[in-house]
Amino acid sequence: MTTPLEREIASYVAANPKSEELHKKATKHMPGGDSRNSIFWDPFPLYMTDGISTTLTDVDGNERTDFVNNMTTLILGHRPAEVVEAVREQVEHGFSFPAPTPLVVRWAELMTERVPSLDKVRFVNTGTEATLNAIRAARAFTGKQKLVKCEGAYHGNHDAIQISVVPPLDKAGKADSPESVAAFPGISEAAVDDIYIAPFNNIEVAERIIREHADELAAVIVEPVNGQCGMVPAKPEFLEGLRRVTDELGILLIFDEVIAFRIAYGGAQDFYNINPDLTCFGKVIGGGMPVGAFGGRDEIMELWDPSNGGAKVQHAGTFNGNPMTAAAGVATLESLTPDKYEYLDSLGDYLRNKLRSLFAELEVPMGVTGVASLFALQFTSEEVTDYRTFATNDKNLLNIMFIGLLNEGFVMSNRCAGNVSTQHTREDVDRFVTAVRTVLERNGYA
Repeated sequence: MTTPLEREIASYVAANPKSEELHKKATKHMPGGDSRNSIFWDPFPLYMTDGISTTLTDVDGNERTDFVNNMTTLILGHRPAEVVEAVREQVEHGFSFPAPTPLVVRWAELMTERVPSLDKVRFVNTGTEATLNAIRAARAFTGKQKLVKCEGAYHGNHDAIQISVVPPLDKAGKADSPESVAAFPGISEAAVDDIYIAPFNNIEVAERIIREHADELAAVIVEPVNGQCGMVPAKPEFLEGLRRVTDELGILLIFDEVIAFRIAYGGAQDFYNINPDLTCFGKVIGGGMPVGAFGGRDEIMELWDPSNGGAKVQHAGTFNGNPMTAAAGVATLESLTPDKYEYLDSLGDYLRNKLRSLFAELEVPMGVTGVASLFALQFTSEEVTDYRTFATNDKNLLNIMFIGLLNEGFVMSNRCAGNVSTQHTREDVDRFVTAVRTVLERNGYA
């Protein structure tokens, strides 16, 4: 007898033969068939050919409503007219130069105007580079080496921070004293030793850990919205407590807003009214182009100033602040007016409330987390507030829902996290919630 997941996979395979064939070819030339593990799923991922507004089209001609927007990046949807025009205009002038451009000045101006704590900013090409440089800045500025990060938080793909991202619970230690666990083989043992792990959303334990190691700590880094655990927002008192204790002890506070920047006009720090010392950015600020940025207080950012005797911390990058990304970023930020955030907040609330009502009606052990335009399905009866509660998710039901929603014409991340763009409507949300119901009922969960 076939299982519900096997039935969903059989339907998926039957509907996507060209993607299956392309994946077989891709695996001959790339390990796993691509260069992003985060977009792989069994039995094979979809291969996309087109995106417009809220719709993705794959090589088999299937159209699906996109509720992941390239991992939260496309806040204006696919191919918004203002961004397309800005990129098209820049193409006529050149892709990149060995010099800065007027566009990058405007881009930096927009960032520093709207983000409360940002005196200066530097641009890179990924969120990974943003956190790498922010951590380097903290170490150079304080003269200290060690960090505190939250269990279950992803801050990019570099050794300094690939620790305790999804640690096996049998290796993760006690909930009130988590162990540092390398994310995978190849991570430097020194990197593991340089990180202390605190539980997300538990300020009492986090403060104790920070105080115990205060003399060694350069920084505390935190996502105001934990993306890895399903768009779980920080409790205000958690972030307030981190700001208070780091201020008191002379430790830098780093906000990783690679995802969370999209929750308010001035980012998560505007939403929570808390100013970190350094902030990392990515995703939406590049309008769909490769991007990252980091910035903060003048006295810290001066580390990179090459004038007056040279920078104390070196930072190069052939494509940093390149005009193509700057054009898309400027167009996106100028388009993201406060009224658009009001719309995104309203639509996100509508979606989460509709899902909660559905789960209550069907009496399924599921929930939904998120804030503003971000959301995630949780496959547990527990309230998910941190990594340990997230780890109670029923992974079988998660996989059934993920493949089932693809079969119903909707795209989410393979962890069933998603987000709305300015192009989504309540009708899109209603259809999505109906699809969730259909998958649950089809597989005997209702």
